[in-house]
Amino acid sequence: MEQDKYLIWLSGIRNIGGIRIKRLIEHFGSAKSVWEAGREDLEKVKGIDRGVIRQILAHKNEARLEHCLYSLERHNISTIPITSDYYPALLKEIYNPPYLLYVKGDRKALEGNCIAIVGSRNASYYGKKVAFKLAEQLARAGFNIVSGFARGIDSYAHKGALAVGGKTIAVMGNGLDVVYPRENYQLMKEISGGGLLLSEYPPGTSPLRGNFPARNRLISGLSLGVVVVEASERSGALITADFALEQNREVFAVPGNINSATSAGTNNLIKQGAKIVNRVEDILEEFPFAMLQSREKKDDDNGLIGAGTGKTEDKVLRMIGQQPVHIDDLLSESGLRINQLNALLTHYEVEGLIQRLPGNYFVAR
Repeated sequence: MEQDKYLIWLSGIRNIGGIRIKRLIEHFGSAKSVWEAGREDLEKVKGIDRGVIRQILAHKNEARLEHCLYSLERHNISTIPITSDYYPALLKEIYNPPYLLYVKGDRKALEGNCIAIVGSRNASYYGKKVAFKLAEQLARAGFNIVSGFARGIDSYAHKGALAVGGKTIAVMGNGLDVVYPRENYQLMKEISGGGLLLSEYPPGTSPLRGNFPARNRLISGLSLGVVVVEASERSGALITADFALEQNREVFAVPGNINSATSAGTNNLIKQGAKIVNRVEDILEEFPFAMLQSREKKDDDNGLIGAGTGKTEDKVLRMIGQQPVHIDDLLSESGLRINQLNALLTHYEVEGLIQRLPGNYFVAR
């Protein structure tokens, strides 16, 4: 545990990536020895300039490190170093992979075949529905769904996988003790219970703008392929697609309305050679080597597939009328667990049957 302690310290220093950490550890033998090293010792390490040395020395703060360890324990966050068998093999292949990953939830989500679904934060109804449906279908086929936990397409990709009892990995650009965006508080709880939250940033790290391009390389790095559902010409989803190409991953794009700003990026990707996705089979046929197993889920305690499949589901739909009804009332009247109810409500939402209002109120469309 002491060794992990100093690796957590070293990995938490900004602008010191996996390559430099590897050089330091190879030179000194351990992260603890790096902590104990003085300026003259650090100057002997190849590729470690004076600016990096200043950062290392400035961050030798025992109190700050103990607070970080306390936050990890308090929020049930664990770490996976690159030397661990749990570290994803695909991620090791990318340029400058994180030396340490912070995770919360089910580590088994890292063991399966992963597909990323990404897109615009300002998603249209069409985009949300497509992301949700593709995630459902890919999860049933045995893939784990990776996305960036942003509002819009990312959130609906996570929700689609969870709706059928699949695994999803949310790659975050902040510490795992920070909820961002705030409206995804409940989704964050659901993913930590039925999937995995993952970050290269230690607890307490704010969602700074510069963190997200770096996060995008992990989304593609974890995945066999990246599906872009909706994206404007300057969307962060296109950065993920660029990383995917650099990492020799497959890139897919869902065509959109030529008059829609959120389709400009995806339509351009198709012009540039990304594979067009009209149905889930367009994705599946690119991975014949993957040991895919059908994951069709029945309506049982593990989750709900769709709307109107049973008396309980029909009852929930009947409860939502023209007057707003709160999720707590639906929860108490339906007898469902919160994750089941959320999956069902999201399904109704993407089908256009209900509308979600601020404050977790719902009305019929």
